Amino acid sequence: MRDTNGHALRRDVDNWNDRLVNDSTVQVVVASVGVAGTLAAALLTQLLAARAERKRRLAEDHSRWLADRLRLGARFLAGSLSLERDLWSAAAQLDRDERQIRMPGYTTILLTPEEGIPEVFDEHTRGIIVEAVEDAFARLDALEETAAEIALVGTTEEVSAARSLHEALWDAAGSLESYAPFDVAADAVERARAARDAFARAARAGLRTGGDVFTLDGRPRRSEGRAP
Repeated sequence: MRDTNGHALRRDVDNWNDRLVNDSTVQVVVASVGVAGTLAAALLTQLLAARAERKRRLAEDHSRWLADRLRLGARFLAGSLSLERDLWSAAAQLDRDERQIRMPGYTTILLTPEEGIPEVFDEHTRGIIVEAVEDAFARLDALEETAAEIALVGTTEEVSAARSLHEALWDAAGSLESYAPFDVAADAVERARAARDAFARAARAGLRTGGDVFTLDGRPRRSEGRAP
């Protein structure tokens, strides 16, 4: 009888220990799940916060680049338009004579005598063109710096159009320097004007501005009639 009771007691103790172990295991598992859940939630929160921060920074960068491109594009267009008008005005001093040698003994008007060249141009005409050419060269250097900035922040189309416009303005200024016939210089200015319109289109597309591009000046196009 005592043996039976002893076995029963040991069985009860074993069962009690098993229940304690099981309860402890459950508590450990529950605690582990809770900790894991807390860590997962913290990690997810950090990931979401980092993602939101990246989006915010990208939006700020995008806004800043758009503002920079707008500023540079406007400056480049305004400077090009102003120079183009002055080159067009100076081109009126050129003649239409189709001489094989435009300035006998000279390739640039900048090195001609101050009194001019007999039967080619006088002192007054030379002074106007020389001043226009020197001023154009200085302004083209300034525009080159703006074009370089556009190359850093602009779209591929903007960069290409800016380069084409800058080169077209150099060609127009060069036609004055070489004292080219009026029609040659006027066509060069007109090409610069077309390049300016192309840059305006590229800049508007880069800024996602809708609508058509309207010319910034009302001077008739050469295609509408030859200039006097």
